[in-house]
This record gives sequence, structure tokens and C-alpha cells, in this order.
Amino acid sequence: KTTKAAPTYPECNLFNLYLDEYDSKWTSQINRLDYLVISSGHWFYRPVIFYENETISGCQYCALPNTTQLPLYYGYTKALRTSLRAILENFKGLAFLRSFSPQHFEGGPWDKGGDCVRTRPYRRNETIPEGADLKIHDIQVEEFRAAEEEMKKKQGLRLRLMDTTQAMLLRPDGHPGRYGHLQTAA
Repeated sequence: KTTKAAPTYPECNLFNLYLDEYDSKWTSQINRLDYLVISSGHWFYRPVIFYENETISGCQYCALPNTTQLPLYYGYTKALRTSLRAILENFKGLAFLRSFSPQHFEGGPWDKGGDCVRTRPYRRNETIPEGADLKIHDIQVEEFRAAEEEMKKKQGLRLRLMDTTQAMLLRPDGHPGRYGHLQTAA
């Protein structure tokens, strides 16, 4: 469950992420679906305040006073686990967890001059997932495997991993030319 944070720190563009709560906007309608796809990852790189048991447990990229700075992986793991639990408890169709699509910026991160200018795909073994991209993928696989074990106890639900990470790593350009940056950026 997520909400936009109060405008106390508008320059941070903070969100509240309730790591142990479902968002009723989608869980209340989940039983109407035959298919469900979870595709996540990059959203979790933004400034976020984490809540657990209705209390702030920390934050990421927020620099709020007296608030524990927690890594991206902390919030991502718990949010994915909660989402998969919502599916296991409320869904009877076919669910897919689509793995993380790696970033494609060369020459630095997107906000530090990195760009996507590659015109041909990488060849096999020319690049490998690493760093944060690899860690997010590993979290997804680990949480999928745990949910898969729970799924075996539940009749009717089918859960599949659509592991596209390696294929998406090879693609040539994730954010074509000037469209990967704000139009006012140099």
C-alpha cells in the first residue's frame, strides 16, 4: 500500500510505503481477474518512508531527521513478499512475477549524465547483470520460490516466474536518445 507523503518536504517527492499492508484498491478486485502480472523494481529507487505496524520503520533516500536510513533491498523485499501474500490469499487464477528489467544507462546513472545510445543488442556474455540489478533479480527469484512453496498448499492458484532479466539486459536501448531525460536537461 502506498500514499503520497504529506507536503512537509515537497522537494523530496516522498511516498509512504506500508510494507505489511495490502492496497485494497487492487486486492478488493483481485477475485475478478483470471490473470495477474506483477512487474516491479524501478519504482523502488525513489525516496520512500517505510511503515510497518502503522509506524515509521525507516526511509530510503529521504534524509529525514531521526529516521533510520534503510537500503532499497529492505523495502523491496518486504513489499514484494506482501504482494505475493495478497495473491496467495485472494487469487485463484494464473499469476506471473515478471523479473526486473536492468537499467541501460552507460556513462553513469540517468541523473548523472548516463545515456542510452547503444544501437545494437549486447551479445551473449558481453554483459552480465551486476550490482543493484542483480540483487533485485535475486530477491525476486527468492521470494517467488518461497511463494511457490506456499502455493502448493492452495488449490486453483497457479504462479509462474517470467524471468526476462537476461533478455532485457541484452536489449540495445531502454530510453531512446533525448527521451530518456527531461527536455530541459542539457
